[in-house]
Order: sequence, then C-alpha cells, then structure tokens
Amino acid sequence: MIQTALVLAASLAFLPCAQTADKPQEGPVALERKLHGVWKGPACGGNWTMRADGTFAVEHYSPGNNKLTGTWEVRWNALPPTLVLTFKTSDAPERLKVGEAWEIKLIQLDDEALAYEWPKNPGQSTHWTRVKK
Repeated sequence: MIQTALVLAASLAFLPCAQTADKPQEGPVALERKLHGVWKGPACGGNWTMRADGTFAVEHYSPGNNKLTGTWEVRWNALPPTLVLTFKTSDAPERLKVGEAWEIKLIQLDDEALAYEWPKNPGQSTHWTRVKK
C-alpha cells in the first residue's frame, strides 16, 4: 500500500511538468505573423508593408525615393532564418531589377523591431521599427 502511494505521489509530481511541455512554443508560423504590417527603415530604407498573403510593397526606398512590390517568404533551413524578398515591380529597373531576389538573415523579429543582416556584410545589421496605426 505504501509503495502504491509513493508511485502515485511521484507520478503527480511530474504532471505539471508534462502539462507545461505540451504547451506549444512560438513556432515559425507565429514568428512569420510578426512580419505582417508596416515597417519603417533607417534613412532611405523606406516604408515596407509586409502582407499576410506573402506580398510586400515599398515606398520611399533609397535616395531615389523608389517604389517596389514583390513577394516574401521565410526559409527556416538554417538559423538565423532567411527572409527572401523577390521584386515583381520596380520604378528603377536598372538598379532594382524585377525578378531579383534578396536573401537577408533575420537577426531580430518581435512586435516592435525587425533587424536583418546582409550575408555580404556580416556583422552589419539594419533595423526597422513597426509603424503604429
């Protein structure tokens, strides 16, 4: 009888841990949702609107005040994940080519901030802030 009580008590001691382990942690889909919305870049970085349907629009990009549209996706095959931006339209096609894809490493993504690093410039990051409605 005492042995049964000890086994039952030990089982109950692990129950809260098991329930905590079953709670889903924030996964890739939840993190990608944090991209949705409008982001303001640094000087000449533009205003980027990232839509839930995987498209984006950019205004006020570069010293040329350019406009772009395209598609975005996040690749999770490595950490940090890679944000792939593919241009569909550009008002400066000689510099910002339609069909060109930028692959940038997401190094921060939360409700307030987004930061990325170009693979060609390791250690140098660019920061965007979420535009509040």
